[in-house]
Amino acid sequence: MLARQKVEEEALHKVADRSSFNIKGWDYRPAVQQVLHHSKSAVIARLKPGVVLKHSRYDWWNHPESMSSEQVKDARHAFTVELAILRHLGEHPRTIQQPQGLLFAEAEFGSLQSYIDDHFHSMSAKEKMAFRLQASEAIAFIHSKGIIHSDLRPDNFLVCSGRDGTRSLRLCDFGGSTYGDLDGGHLPDAGFFDPRKPWVATGQTDIFALASVLYTIMTGHWPHRERGDERDLEQYRTDVDQLFEQSVFPPVVHLEGGEIIYNAWTDGYNDAKDIVRDHERVMAIILRDGSEEDEVDQDGMMEAQGQHGMTIWVAGALVVGCLVAVRFVQRRDS
Repeated sequence: MLARQKVEEEALHKVADRSSFNIKGWDYRPAVQQVLHHSKSAVIARLKPGVVLKHSRYDWWNHPESMSSEQVKDARHAFTVELAILRHLGEHPRTIQQPQGLLFAEAEFGSLQSYIDDHFHSMSAKEKMAFRLQASEAIAFIHSKGIIHSDLRPDNFLVCSGRDGTRSLRLCDFGGSTYGDLDGGHLPDAGFFDPRKPWVATGQTDIFALASVLYTIMTGHWPHRERGDERDLEQYRTDVDQLFEQSVFPPVVHLEGGEIIYNAWTDGYNDAKDIVRDHERVMAIILRDGSEEDEVDQDGMMEAQGQHGMTIWVAGALVVGCLVAVRFVQRRDS
């Protein structure tokens, strides 16, 4: 399941495109319907509706100098790590599906980042907390399997549609992850990495990054980067690292479950399962309060119907009051 992103379509070929041979190696272009996304080492393309292929940008298996090109070696290593980790994880409702051959079901709503960019203002408190719970479940699951993701950010969660129409998150992109002797060699980006810690991937690396993901879900923007912030990315990275080094975190006291985010930023959790537990508690409160509001609405409607239901004679006509229930439909927006 990989994000559907708008990128320029290009003609693809079943064989290596040796016309583009350079220090990075030959481009690899299998036959696909449409290219959806490019990264420095991989291409994501649609094979058919609902099915996408994540393939290497470089044709390392035919490249005569594949082991002397750093870019090609990095791409090969990332795919080796990701395939091994996905096989170890197996299937789980919070991780990407159908890992065999890195062939995935397509996430029709794209990445969490793009979903927030497009739909944030229409996201309900219930949906935000559901996403937070699901993101936490994903991290708790991979940690239970001995895997550190090492590159958590909203772009690496995908928004999928369930059979009942609800939307849920799945974690993806394990090419930079760590598992046993496998080391993808990645660390999270600034804003999702704790610069106070050594540059090594641990469970706390993921927990800190998860806090920033949770904060983004709740606010619609990255930590210390308000919407409309005109700083370029490099300046933001410098600024946010300086603030985090001083243990200066964005205020979260006004956010539902804000203490969870703060505790995850400040080493208040040693196990992601505890973050899941605390989110389940907050989610239960939201569901309970929502149910109580529904009951109040029902009582108010019955009372109003009783009052308006009295017959009123006006110019010989019987007028019966009635109420019309209106359903509000939601909508959502780095």
